[in-house]
Amino acid sequence: MSVSIEEALALLDPKLRKKLGSGVGINYEYQATPSFGLNRALGGGLPYGRQVLIWGSKSSAKSSMCLQMIAIAQAEGKLCAWIDSEMSYSEDWAKQLGVDPTKLIYSQARTISDMVDVGVGLMNAGVDLIVIDSITSMLPAIYFEKDTDEMKALENTKQIGAESRDFSNAWKMLNYANNKVKPTLLVLISQSRNNINAMYTSQQPSGGQATKFYSSCVIKLFSSESDNQALKGKIKVGDKLIEEKIGRKIRWELQFSKTSPGFQNGEYDFYFRGDDIGIDAIGDLVDTAESVGLVNRTGAWYQLDDGTKVQGREGFISRVKEDLDLQKSLKDKLANG
Repeated sequence: MSVSIEEALALLDPKLRKKLGSGVGINYEYQATPSFGLNRALGGGLPYGRQVLIWGSKSSAKSSMCLQMIAIAQAEGKLCAWIDSEMSYSEDWAKQLGVDPTKLIYSQARTISDMVDVGVGLMNAGVDLIVIDSITSMLPAIYFEKDTDEMKALENTKQIGAESRDFSNAWKMLNYANNKVKPTLLVLISQSRNNINAMYTSQQPSGGQATKFYSSCVIKLFSSESDNQALKGKIKVGDKLIEEKIGRKIRWELQFSKTSPGFQNGEYDFYFRGDDIGIDAIGDLVDTAESVGLVNRTGAWYQLDDGTKVQGREGFISRVKEDLDLQKSLKDKLANG
């Protein structure tokens, strides 16, 4: 005959009993990203107390998406930090994406060991959100223990092995430190790199298998640099308006998630010039609402619940921007759906 959970706990050593409980109440707070479609796929956003990997090709706006997420978190009163290994952080660009640099903790880390020291320290200090940009640029400790001749030898698989080992240990230490003071969301940014062990050409993130293993969510961003994916608009140059590339379409793929169904994908527009810098949140809201049936579209016409029809995607986006009640209604329905 099976015993109850209360009876089982009562039989345990008191010291061990303090570490145990039931599975009730194990819930996570989620941090919204700038994309409504991605938030819906994630079940609300990225989970606090977990490690998340965002990787992809160059120019897929990985860092910019994370900066916009920091802006959202700051508006909610969260304390955020940016660990920069690429030396690519720009205060001006961060401001354009909505970040308050005066309330952002900034640190540089060139080695995996430095990253761990800074990351653990920030977690112990109670920081809510930490972004590491990027793990691809970080060097293992072995680089600084060899002379010039030995460094050349490290350009083979020994280097790769040392890097994977250091990253594996790093994620163990950071995961051990997380949740001790409070649940911290740790976001890793990685560039894509060629998988030399694959029979056919393929891409993978940096850090070996351990990086994906210790991550609760793995999100891939990718964008084509072809003109077909470019977003064009009028830019004022002197007294003239000239059509230029002002953005590009970014595709996202939720490759893995421990907190929501994986294998979902979507797309949003990202603007690096013009009036609205960053992810087009309203455009993404409209596309997501249409994809789940909150908005009906027949041909080029969008129809609202009250029967009102608006022609064209751009026309409907303008309508949603102007009608704050409609905007709020769509956001609420997506959040509760």
